[in-house]
Amino acid sequence: MRQHAELRLKLKQAASKPLSQERCPASLQAAQREVSVREIELDMQNDELRAAQAALENTGELFNRLYDQAPIGYISMDAHSIIMHSNLTASALLGTPPEMLSGQPFTRFILPDDQDIFYFLRQRLLDRNTPCSVVLRMKKGVGDVFSVMAEAKLGQEHFGPGAVLLVLNDITERTVAAAQLHASEERFRGVVENASLGMIMADMQGRWLTVNRALCEMLGYTGPELLAMGCLKLTHPDDVDNSVQFGQRLYSGEISNYRIEKRYLHKDGHAIWAILSATTVCGATGLTRQYVGMVEDISVRKLALEKLEQSHEKLRQFIAHQERVKEGERIRIAREMHDELGSVLTGVKAHLSVALIHDQRNGGTLQARLEDACSLLDTATAAVRTVITELRPSVLDQLGVWAALEWHVEEVCARAGLICHTHIPPETVLLEIDPERSTALFRILQEALTNVVRHAGATRVDLRVSHAYSSIRMEVQDDGKGMDSESLVTANSWGLAGMRERARHFGGGIRFMAVAHGTLLVLQLPIRGGA
Repeated sequence: MRQHAELRLKLKQAASKPLSQERCPASLQAAQREVSVREIELDMQNDELRAAQAALENTGELFNRLYDQAPIGYISMDAHSIIMHSNLTASALLGTPPEMLSGQPFTRFILPDDQDIFYFLRQRLLDRNTPCSVVLRMKKGVGDVFSVMAEAKLGQEHFGPGAVLLVLNDITERTVAAAQLHASEERFRGVVENASLGMIMADMQGRWLTVNRALCEMLGYTGPELLAMGCLKLTHPDDVDNSVQFGQRLYSGEISNYRIEKRYLHKDGHAIWAILSATTVCGATGLTRQYVGMVEDISVRKLALEKLEQSHEKLRQFIAHQERVKEGERIRIAREMHDELGSVLTGVKAHLSVALIHDQRNGGTLQARLEDACSLLDTATAAVRTVITELRPSVLDQLGVWAALEWHVEEVCARAGLICHTHIPPETVLLEIDPERSTALFRILQEALTNVVRHAGATRVDLRVSHAYSSIRMEVQDDGKGMDSESLVTANSWGLAGMRERARHFGGGIRFMAVAHGTLLVLQLPIRGGA
C-alpha cells in the first residue's frame, strides 16, 4: 500500500509547481513527504473500507433476500418458545404476516394432539444439545391443517440461552401420498389375504416373501412353513424342470409373465393340480422387481376332465367296436345274400329257362310271360348284386384297398356323370396295410364321394393317395360350390363326424379345407399304432 501511496505522491508533485529547495531544510522536506504519504495511505484505506462496507451491505441484502425467499421456513424462538424472527416462507406456512408472528407463541400454531411432541422435542434438544427433528401437524388460519418436518437446533450464541432455531419443511403432499400408499398397501394386503386364490409374493431369486391364507389351506402348511420350504420343495418332482425353466426366463427379463399347469405337493403327500399365473411387478422405488403368483386349485376340474376323457375314449372304443360289428354284419349279410339268395335266384332262373324251352316245344302259349319273368329275375339279380356291392364290395377283399379305391371312384363318377382322376403312385400300391385300415380308407372315401354327389354340385373329382414315413395321406378334391371355412370347422353332420372318428380311432386326423374352386379333404392315417 505504501508503494502505491508514494507513487501517487510523485504523480501529484509532478503535476504541481516544484517548491524552492533552498527555503526548506532537508529534514522538513522529508517530514512533509512522510505526512503526505500517510495522508494518501489513509485515503486509500478509507476507500477500501467504503468498498468493503458497500459489499457487506450488498451481501447482507442478498442474505436477507435468500433468507426470506427460501423454499423452507425459518423461525427463531426464545427460551419460552416465543417467536422472535421468521422468514416469508414460514409466515406463509402459518398464514400470518412476519410482523405479526413476532411475539406469538409457536405452540399456538400446533394442533393440540401434537403439543406433547413439540414439548419432548424441546426437552431432548436441551438435554442433549444436538439437532433433532419431528413431524408436526400445524394449522394455518382457521381451519387448514398441514404437516411439516420441524428440524431444531440451539442458537444461544446469537439469540441468548435457550433460544431455538427451527427449520420448517412442508411435507403435506408427501404425508398425503404416504397415507394413500399405506392405505393402498393395506387394501392390497387385504385383497391378498382374503383372496379365494392362493397368492405368492417372491423376489427375483425365487424366494417366497409372502403367502396368503388360501395357499396355506390349499397346501396344508402354515405361512412360516411355506416361506421356509419355498417353491421347489413344494413342486411335484415331474414338474420341477418346467417350473425352473419358466422362473429363470421371468427372472432374466426374457418374459414378463407366464401361465402354466403344475402339481404342488400337499403336506399329507398327495398331489394338487393348479394353474400358476406369475407376473413381475416393480417395488415402490421403481427399481426393485418382484413377482406375484396366483395359484388356482384345479384338482377337481382336472379329475373331471380325466373322467370325461376316459368317457370319450370308451365312447370312441364303443364306436370303433360298433363299426367293426357293423362291418362284420355287412360282410355276413353280403355273403349270405350272395350264397343263399344268389343260389335261389340262380335256381329260379334255371327253372324258368327249362319252362321256357318246354313252352317253346309245346306251341309257345306261355312264352311272353316266361320271358317277362326272366327279365324281372335278371333285374332282381342285378339289384341283389348292387346291394351286395354296397354292403361289402368284393374287390376290396379280392384285389385290395388300392384297386377298391380306384374302382369305387370310377363307379361313383360314372353313375353321377362326373369326370374323375385318380393318382396312386406305384410304391404306394405295393404298400400292404391291415384289413381294418383298408376298410377305414374305403369307407371314408365312400362317405366323401357321397357328400360330393349330394351337396357339392361338382363336375370333377380328384383322388390322390401317397405315403411317407409311417402314414398314408389321401386327398379328395372336387370343383363344386364348396363350403366356407367356418362351416368346415363347425360342421357336425353324422357323415363328417363318422369320418373324423374313423381317422381318430387309428391316431389319424381329417381336415376339410375350402380351396379356390371346391373343397379339399385331407386324411392322415398312421400305418401302425393308434388303434
